[in-house]
Amino acid sequence: MLYLQKSDRKVILTLLAVIVVALGIIFLTGGENETTNGLVSTDSTNLGDRLRDSGKVRHHKDVPQIRERTVYVRTKVIYRDTAYQRGRRLTQTEYDSIKAHYQPKIHQGEHVVLNTADTTQLKTVPGIGPYFARKIVQYGQRLGGFVSVDQLDEIEDFPLDAKEYFTIEKSSPVKLDINHLSLNELKKHPYISFYQARAITEYRRLHGPIRSLEELRLSKDFPPEAIERLLPYVAY
Repeated sequence: MLYLQKSDRKVILTLLAVIVVALGIIFLTGGENETTNGLVSTDSTNLGDRLRDSGKVRHHKDVPQIRERTVYVRTKVIYRDTAYQRGRRLTQTEYDSIKAHYQPKIHQGEHVVLNTADTTQLKTVPGIGPYFARKIVQYGQRLGGFVSVDQLDEIEDFPLDAKEYFTIEKSSPVKLDINHLSLNELKKHPYISFYQARAITEYRRLHGPIRSLEELRLSKDFPPEAIERLLPYVAY
């Protein structure tokens, strides 16, 4: 039989005690870490109820819990405006989509007036966060005002489900003085390319003032659909 000296027994017992304590700590903290596989929100204690009512979550483990200043969404983490997913930084679109779920939203059947809403109002639309709110305002300014909700489709990666919450009221788009603007000024508009701007200035040089966009139909740069969408934004 192996005989251990008294000092050796003390060392072994000490190591065993350390191992037991370490295993206990891992066991106690492991359950806490599991909450990061669900959703953790900093908004309010009623967020879980709102998500259940909206049908966004179906299982208890998906119900958000309150945790200080940190938002966990499955493998995605947002912490003080810094977002990572499995070691990589989230794209602005991914971050915006997640953050949008944790802001107060309007309900189905309610609408935001597209041409008059600021970014704060736009962020109340489901699926719209700071990124797309800014994109909507910027694109509306470039257009000179929206004349149709469908123009939101022209914003890259725009969440199409959000369109039902917008409406157009008394649209009065800014008009382009097509007979006096320079080529550089014309091509700043989203609906006028460099080649279209050049076609307009060349037509004016050869034929005089344009009285109708129909006069440009003979140009290969102005197919019928290009003329149709530009019509609300042109003055003669």
